[in-house]
Amino acid sequence: MFGTIVLDAYKEQEVEQIAEAIDELCNPCDTYGWASAGIYCFWNYYTHEILYIGLARDLHDRFLQHNNLLPTPEGSCKYQYIEEYFQTHEKLGYSIFVQSPYCQPKVNRNANIYAEYLKAIKKMFPNWDCEQGIYNIKIVEGILIESYRHYFGDYPSWNKMGGSRFGQSHTMPGNINIVKCLSNPQLVDKNPIMSRSSLRELKGNDKFLGFESFLHGARQLMLGHGMEFEEAVEQIIKETEGSLLHWNGIVASNYCNKRLEV
Repeated sequence: MFGTIVLDAYKEQEVEQIAEAIDELCNPCDTYGWASAGIYCFWNYYTHEILYIGLARDLHDRFLQHNNLLPTPEGSCKYQYIEEYFQTHEKLGYSIFVQSPYCQPKVNRNANIYAEYLKAIKKMFPNWDCEQGIYNIKIVEGILIESYRHYFGDYPSWNKMGGSRFGQSHTMPGNINIVKCLSNPQLVDKNPIMSRSSLRELKGNDKFLGFESFLHGARQLMLGHGMEFEEAVEQIIKETEGSLLHWNGIVASNYCNKRLEV
């Protein structure tokens, strides 16, 4: 149920702004936006070089750990790399590759309410596996890191290993196009899996987030079933009540041609 890549870039003093945006969009305690479990990427803002691809059960908390705002065992985060990067660069790129909120696993921040959340999900999907979101991110991380290694000849400079072996074994040539989208805002016109708005643009903007939620459904069909974007939109409109109204709003606002500001 992956589908959307959201990019942003931040200065050293803007860490908390990014963290707040992640927390609103990928909060483990609600069903709005996306699941907290996803893939994230740090990249060189000026060259678009990918520096690190990782996974997290809770994207918000993991981002804080990497930026030394939450305690974590020594050597288990990339703060040293980030600190060194900011010594010679003003802005660091950061992006997330996110899942539907229905893929939300149990994490520290939702432990007290997760039983009720899971009960509600199982009413809609009786056979739903509550750990599916974790299984997904492990596989996708392996695919993306291995795709990068195949194309560039080595791992991203901050990565030391390749992730899930199962994911590595299921890498396909076209996956490199997803990898490239993690670090290059200029590709937004060529690949519709990229959000037209940055993390901070989506924070507090119900209109844009509503658009992206609709588009996420189309992106899931593209990635999961090999559909073209237009075909995926047509299927959603055909099968989902009220979706035509959402799509008409996207078209009327020309949102699919919005410039991505990062």
